[in-house]
Amino acid sequence: MVAPIVNTGIQTAKYCNVAGMGVLIFDYFLTLESEIRWTWNTRWNTTRILFVISRYMAFVAAGMTSYAAIATRANENCSRFSQASNAIHIISIVASEGLLIIRTYAFWKQNKKLLAVLLVLAAICIACAVGITQVVSDLAAPASPSDPPTSNCTFEAGRSSAIQYGFLAAYELLLLSLTVFKRYQDYRDSNSRLVRAVFQGGVRYMTAIIFVSVANILIMTVPPVSYDEMMDLPQLVLHSMLASRVLFSLRESDDRELGGGTLLMSAFRPAQHNERRTSLGFD
Repeated sequence: MVAPIVNTGIQTAKYCNVAGMGVLIFDYFLTLESEIRWTWNTRWNTTRILFVISRYMAFVAAGMTSYAAIATRANENCSRFSQASNAIHIISIVASEGLLIIRTYAFWKQNKKLLAVLLVLAAICIACAVGITQVVSDLAAPASPSDPPTSNCTFEAGRSSAIQYGFLAAYELLLLSLTVFKRYQDYRDSNSRLVRAVFQGGVRYMTAIIFVSVANILIMTVPPVSYDEMMDLPQLVLHSMLASRVLFSLRESDDRELGGGTLLMSAFRPAQHNERRTSLGFD
């Protein structure tokens, strides 16, 4: 009776991941016009580089994950492929988080101390998430010479991967708290469309990521282990989709706001009529 449960879980995980790639492709064409309008004619800077990585690296990760889900590789060694796929997943998600860090930095009036703290904490979270996950995975399944050889191509990740999503949810919660705090400390009486766009877009984005991260943790710890990859690609797709939409929304609101000559996106301070427009990287 165990085999049908395992097969059902793996098949469900495969379907969810392949469906995630379909959603990514659909959303890409849905937002391509916005991308052309708000990013293609802008100069290359940190924000645009992070945007390109988070938007297009997601397709590489989706392709590799879909291949792993569909291909039959019973007699192959999939360790290097899995490591490369995991690395690309992490790079794509980190790029998406980078856009949120820049947005939070802008909302905090370019507070360099805050930026330094956020970057250091991000590096610590990434190192701890990857390192602790690997250590726990090795301790949970120690290799024994007497064990028969098994394929490492099974579409499963192991319960220790929930640790990574725990760190991700904690970091998102930190950014969300900083955004809410600053909104009601400095912008309580502001009627600016730009401030609303930054605040509302960021809160929606981070709340969605926290919700999906918690769902991923529950899936990896409660159901049978065969279901643990079910939200792997959907999580990355959500990062890519929402990061792109937040950036498009910011640039659209920034463009409208500057048309009225009221605020600068870069520092959220009143603009002077003779002052050149500066940019934090959203231009």
